[in-house]
Amino acid sequence: MDEKNTLLKNEFLKLKREVEPHIQSGGAKNKNHLQNYLYFSCYPLFSYVESIVILCERGKFRTSESLLRSLIELHINVIYYQVSESDHRLALSVKTEFDEKLKGVREIKELIRKYPNLKSTNPANLFSDEWLQEAEQWTERERQAVIRGNNLDEKTKDLDLKAKAIKCDQAELAGVEKGHFERMYHLIYRQLSPSTHLNVGGLQGFVDQGRDREYSFSDGDTRGYFLMHEAISICVALTKDLYENGVIEGSPPDTVSKLEELLK
Repeated sequence: MDEKNTLLKNEFLKLKREVEPHIQSGGAKNKNHLQNYLYFSCYPLFSYVESIVILCERGKFRTSESLLRSLIELHINVIYYQVSESDHRLALSVKTEFDEKLKGVREIKELIRKYPNLKSTNPANLFSDEWLQEAEQWTERERQAVIRGNNLDEKTKDLDLKAKAIKCDQAELAGVEKGHFERMYHLIYRQLSPSTHLNVGGLQGFVDQGRDREYSFSDGDTRGYFLMHEAISICVALTKDLYENGVIEGSPPDTVSKLEELLK
């Protein structure tokens, strides 16, 4: 890691030390839905960014791509929830999560109907009728509570990430280049899909074939520090969101502006 990347890493770790005490002691009481969402996003985001930094230090660039892909998804979601109708959009996302949970439980019920050998007689076991019935009832009850409490339509689904990126760009945020979020979706998020899913394209990313048709394997090259830069940039953006939305009181620490300067 060269001098600039080392400085970038050290400033990120300093920011992490500065923000964490506020999060650990701040709690989530007396906060609105958006503030709660940002609050609970903070620790996972810093953890992911630190993991990417560690992987890049050790030359594991390809492996860190799946972590950055998750951070891109979080970043677009964070902006999408802030720019308009925060409560409605968050409630719709929660409903969609319960839709997926309900679908998952019912698919497991169908699985043990298809393969009776998988069925368990232990009521505490995931593959028992008792456990699945209770899980289905609880999930449907919670799902209906979200629908009723937020006046949601039963059939309305959360937007996919591409549509959310479009909404973020349509908001025309100050200081953000037009098309920034859609470009991020297409040129980073989508391009990191193969290494995340380890499909055929993902496997090929770890392989080089020489002129003699012999294969060599690697975890990527030094351009992978781009991953660390992108991850820290997302972390800086969320840190500013924490202060701008009153999750943390006061003004962002000077480390934020130092990191922004280093990331230029």
